[in-house]
Amino acid sequence: ITLNVNDRVPVDATLATGGVTEVVEVTGQTLTQTTTAVQNLIDSRQVQELPINNRNFAKLAELAPGVSSDLPDEVGVGLTSVMSLSVNGARRNGVNWLVDGVMNVDVGSNITLLSTPTLESIEQFKIITSSYAAEWPRSGGGIINVVTKSGTSRFSGSAYEFFRNDSLNSNSYFRKQSTDPVIRDGAPDLRYNNFGFTVGGPALPSREKLFFFFSEELRRIRRAPASLTANVPNPDWLTDPGNPNYVPPAERDPIAVRLLQGFPAPNTPPIAAGGVGRYQVSSPNVNNTRQEVIRVDYDWSDTQRVWGRYTHDLSETLELGGLFFGTAIPGIAGTDTRIPGQVAAAGVRSIIGNNKLNELNYHFSSNNIATARAEGVRNTRAEFGITIPEVFPENKTGLIPVIDIAGLSTLGANQLYRIQYVNHSISDNFSWQRGSHAFKFGGLATFEQKNENAASRSQGGFSFVATTGGATAFQNFLRGNRDSLCTGCSYTEAERDIDLNLRFNRFEFYAQDTWRPTSRLTVDWGLRYSLY
Repeated sequence: ITLNVNDRVPVDATLATGGVTEVVEVTGQTLTQTTTAVQNLIDSRQVQELPINNRNFAKLAELAPGVSSDLPDEVGVGLTSVMSLSVNGARRNGVNWLVDGVMNVDVGSNITLLSTPTLESIEQFKIITSSYAAEWPRSGGGIINVVTKSGTSRFSGSAYEFFRNDSLNSNSYFRKQSTDPVIRDGAPDLRYNNFGFTVGGPALPSREKLFFFFSEELRRIRRAPASLTANVPNPDWLTDPGNPNYVPPAERDPIAVRLLQGFPAPNTPPIAAGGVGRYQVSSPNVNNTRQEVIRVDYDWSDTQRVWGRYTHDLSETLELGGLFFGTAIPGIAGTDTRIPGQVAAAGVRSIIGNNKLNELNYHFSSNNIATARAEGVRNTRAEFGITIPEVFPENKTGLIPVIDIAGLSTLGANQLYRIQYVNHSISDNFSWQRGSHAFKFGGLATFEQKNENAASRSQGGFSFVATTGGATAFQNFLRGNRDSLCTGCSYTEAERDIDLNLRFNRFEFYAQDTWRPTSRLTVDWGLRYSLY
């Protein structure tokens, strides 16, 4: 009898005496699902063999009817694991992402996973799209429940590697336009290795009671953008008096001249003569990840099983344009981001009599996002010799102001991020099969905290646009609001970088009944109360 996660399968056994016979029987597989919920199951073999770009389990959800997806072809991991899925028209931040019943979503946006289970560690993947029972907590936009593998009485394991390389790729059209031979003559830099192993089995000497499963997977990714281009000043703007953007040297603000050093020289021909310069970015982004999963199951007795699972994720990335900033100018905003994530669960399952089951579980999940300046980045006031007075003293890292010049890429950087999420929860579920009724009762209590800074622009920011009938945006910048006559110039500055330290609890209780008054009719009904 195959019993999948969340299934309710009736088994009617009839014992009768009979003679010895031989029968050749051709059968087709049938599924009896006595539940009103609309759900789709993907088992471990399908998880392994379905073609999934970059091997991210989230793409499996796209196979279910009723799911609308804005996921990219290659779903990110770590901080970029943004789950843009809608189930039956609900908001994407209303989807419940569970691993062994543990919430796996960072509440900052409700769409980023704390941990991305590897395909090798998944036993079953089930998505429930509608009409689900009262036992499911938190959100109402669909349920995606991943069950991890556990060890068995036999040893088993696997080892694997998947790779990609730029030597297998062709170059892009826009890169071929570059005057830099490294960009023009070769495909974007790509080194993509995804490798790992699993092992599971009995924990000796007790081959019948204690079982374990362990998996480790790593990714090593270096990838240059295929056609990321920054708009930068054209050298003609500074040397050709006939150019509309030219400013005589005597009128140039010395601080603006120093800030010009942050723009790279063009390496791709401009679209029009004397127009905006273009710099083709060739430096690669880096994304290295590591994940370990360990699960232990112990049959304490014939009626009790104790289990525990711990998943540790570590994602280390290099963002050329800065985390949540995204400028195309290299060497000015780059950040190194480190994102450790943890999801743990432990529980006791107890059979009571011949028709009752109790499940007591403890859950823990967390992540901690921290950014630092990338190597070789130059973006402080001291490095540029900036002496512009600030309105407030909050610019803790001494960044240069953000410079927005209409028509050019943004020059500047964000303040560094410090983001932490912690969740402790305890739940209990009691199931009771009584005649044609399957009762279930339970409760959940969570204790969560979110600590996060806003990375506000306490370093300030200048904006320059063209003046109607007068100077261009670049001229307004280069003159530095000379004589305070610039109507196309503006400045804003945040008073402080706000730190949020949130504490919030949630208490939920439910009761439900699956009633089968006849063999052809099932009625699911229940009630859930949630206090936030």
